[in-house]
Amino acid sequence: MNVTLKQLRVFCALYELRSFTAAARAALVTQSAVSKLCAELEAEVGQPLFERSTRSVTPCDGAADFYAHAQEVLGTIRAAERSMSGLRSLERGLVGVATSPMMMVGLIGEPIQAFHRRYPGVKLELYELSTDDTVEHVRHGRVDFGIVSLEEAPEHLEIQLLYRDTMFLVCAPDHPIARTVPVHWKDVAAHDHIALRNVYAVRRSLDRLSARLGLRFSYRVEAGLLTSVLSMVQGGLGITVVPGYACHFARQLGLRVIRIEDAPPHRHELSLIRRHNARLSLAAETFLRDLEGYLELREREQETT
Repeated sequence: MNVTLKQLRVFCALYELRSFTAAARAALVTQSAVSKLCAELEAEVGQPLFERSTRSVTPCDGAADFYAHAQEVLGTIRAAERSMSGLRSLERGLVGVATSPMMMVGLIGEPIQAFHRRYPGVKLELYELSTDDTVEHVRHGRVDFGIVSLEEAPEHLEIQLLYRDTMFLVCAPDHPIARTVPVHWKDVAAHDHIALRNVYAVRRSLDRLSARLGLRFSYRVEAGLLTSVLSMVQGGLGITVVPGYACHFARQLGLRVIRIEDAPPHRHELSLIRRHNARLSLAAETFLRDLEGYLELREREQETT
């Protein structure tokens, strides 16, 4: 097939948005160009990819498989573009990072700010996403790397343990568990929990931990953002468990942050994921080196407190 990158980009935009108008806007071309490029692609493929009507665009059989292959091709091109960005100096360049919203603020916010002050010409693209969306952004080359909690590498991605964070109990000051000294995991399991949904690394890490300890946590309320979880805890609806990087924000809300005293401590393990064999740009490589140094120091300080 003699397929062009422009055709693939327009096809992916149309597949995702289901609208010629929206796809044209996303691909920065005219609506007639979207129609023409899509028709050319269908001619090369040898079968229709979409059913058109005056009101909708519906993918045909086989379009989903073709979309997956197109994303793999475009992901490789994006990764190559990122690798070449700012190759010779840090006066320009691009670094893309994806991770959870709270991790972006509480864990890597400081190194991001320090990097930007040192290299103001390098553009930073930050994506606050769920674990699954972070994996997809890395897989498709939309970012250089992501930070998630995973036990094994997703297909076509490399995984590297980056940081081990301590888990803490968070509760309202007048909650009964606040009077328990010391607090152990069995005490934590005895109370109703407010939890993130399992599309986030914190919840998945907690699920693995509860299975390992043979405990069952009662999740009475589940939310999509840690800020929402902490708000519910603040309202006295239950307790929650968070990694160390979320503790400062919890204290700002007036909540009690309590160390869980089981030995050995059970850590929330965070890993770096990146495309297999992808070469990082100089800017991304420099940022990653700075981030690793910062997290190594932070982990050593955590172990001594």
